[in-house]
Amino acid sequence: MEVISREYVEKELARYRTPGMGVGVIKDGEVLFAGGFGYKDLETKEPIDADTMWGIASCSKSFTATLVGMLVDDGVLDFDRPVKDYLPDFKMYDAFATAECTLRDMFCHRTGLAGYDAVWSDVTITDREELWKRLQYLRPNLPFRYKAQYNNYMVDIAAHVAEKVTGRSWDDMVEERIFKPLGMTRSSTLVKYLDESENVASSYWPGPDGPFKVPHWNSDVSAPAGGINSTINDMLKYLDFHLKRGVLPDGTRLMSEETMRDLHMQNVRYTLWPWRFKEVSPIGGYAMGWYNDNYRGEPMYWHLGEIEGFGTLQCCLPNSQMGIILYNNLQCPDILIQCSVLYTIIDKVLGFEPVDWSERMWSVKDIKGNMHGDWKLDLLGDEFVAGTTPSHDLADYVGTYAEPGHGQLEIDLAGDKLLMTWRGVTQEILHHHYDVFHIPEVKMDTLLVNAPIYFHTDVKGDICGFGFKLYDEVGPIEFVRI
Repeated sequence: MEVISREYVEKELARYRTPGMGVGVIKDGEVLFAGGFGYKDLETKEPIDADTMWGIASCSKSFTATLVGMLVDDGVLDFDRPVKDYLPDFKMYDAFATAECTLRDMFCHRTGLAGYDAVWSDVTITDREELWKRLQYLRPNLPFRYKAQYNNYMVDIAAHVAEKVTGRSWDDMVEERIFKPLGMTRSSTLVKYLDESENVASSYWPGPDGPFKVPHWNSDVSAPAGGINSTINDMLKYLDFHLKRGVLPDGTRLMSEETMRDLHMQNVRYTLWPWRFKEVSPIGGYAMGWYNDNYRGEPMYWHLGEIEGFGTLQCCLPNSQMGIILYNNLQCPDILIQCSVLYTIIDKVLGFEPVDWSERMWSVKDIKGNMHGDWKLDLLGDEFVAGTTPSHDLADYVGTYAEPGHGQLEIDLAGDKLLMTWRGVTQEILHHHYDVFHIPEVKMDTLLVNAPIYFHTDVKGDICGFGFKLYDEVGPIEFVRI
């Protein structure tokens, strides 16, 4: 059947200046549609098909939760046992969280820890053990289990718990326990497969003159939270596996129904959207690697994903045994076009009264807080005192600075410009006023942050450190001169 018209999708691609979109729909174990619209590469004009590979971004979280669920079935792990029982070296900033934190807490984002996207996205970190060691220095911004706040870091930590307990890599276990049994032959956990394989979508970033191509982002260390690569055909197999509660098409059970239900069960309440439409629940919850709510009374569990150059949405409607996978090769504003296509497909396949979701979603494009619609964050603010100068010569700010959670950085002087080298990137530090400087675009995950720097002096008046305002939810990160 026609699940959505080509005209509709191509109109949306043009409206959102998006190169292409992959779409897959499965119902009652039957693939209703698997294919693509637009282009996987704007230069070559190659079309997207059901075997085109792309990065599924945060939809990877459900794979990590699924793997841990299999280890729960094996008796190796328990979602509700404190991690410190397994691994005595586990340590968070807060002593109570250290003693009580479980894998469930990590997967449903209720550890009290903000995202700390500057840490896990640091390309100079080459293994998850380094994330494990830095965790103890990351100050919580909320009490433990107070409420959910989205966090990639702790999903990477959950994967590393599985690695440390089993003595095997997360990558190998995902390949052996999920990809191979499900026949996901074009799915992988490393960016090299995007760079070296055939039939791969190019990734694009939004620009004032239209999308421009960017390299595939290396998120290998954070792959448990956002680095899996897959295809429409492979992801349909994965969604069907979840719809069938852990059973393969041939009847083989890979996971107990009890554990699979646990993955989909709401653990915390979660405000989902800044917009309000009567068909869509504005408040739902987070399970483990899945959001859950309902659409027109149909229960659904789903997840969004965004990585540099790609956006993904996976969705399961268990009562109707229907799964939908969507992706586009432009990272922002991906959720608007995805919701437009998702809801239109559901209405068509399940026979609901049609709604003009194209116009509905376009009407909310400027709402502040639009998920995956805002990709710039200004933390400097508007306050400015004209005519001021730094308290010291620029050479006095040069040095090596460190903070145990965020690593070490260098500040150098090139002519009359201060430069910061941190996380493998060198950027100019611009003067704002007095001893306040800023870097206009610090990249963290898919966000560009205008980050202020507040230099400090010791009792002798010498520059001794600075506060680096990197996050909206957390105060300045205090770097000390070493």
